[in-house]
Amino acid sequence: MALASELMGVGFSAGQASGAGGQYVALTATGSSLATAATVTASMCVVASADGTKGVRLNGQVGDEVWLFNNSGSTCPVYPDTSSVAICVPGTGLGTAGSAFSLLTYKTAIAKKVTSTQWLINVSA
Repeated sequence: MALASELMGVGFSAGQASGAGGQYVALTATGSSLATAATVTASMCVVASADGTKGVRLNGQVGDEVWLFNNSGSTCPVYPDTSSVAICVPGTGLGTAGSAFSLLTYKTAIAKKVTSTQWLINVSA
């Protein structure tokens, strides 16, 4: 994605350029299931308060990309948006629809919704 300053250089307004780069939110992990986890509402999220049970739920349409950083002292469960969607992580296979992926402490994950039934996740080392 281009920097906001680059987009402004080709005619985008400051507001358009800023919005095109994505939005940030600090998100508190909640719940213990797909139905009760905190919904990701921006393309860049720093997650707090994950405790191995409390988690977050991805939200998006095909083509959307989300950056997550687990700034908690414990693993953060990351759920797909619905029970018919799977999260696929390199080295672990296609995943099971409706199941959470465990984002370890102080790790970053980039999630991309590639089909109506799949999120692909790449995790930092």
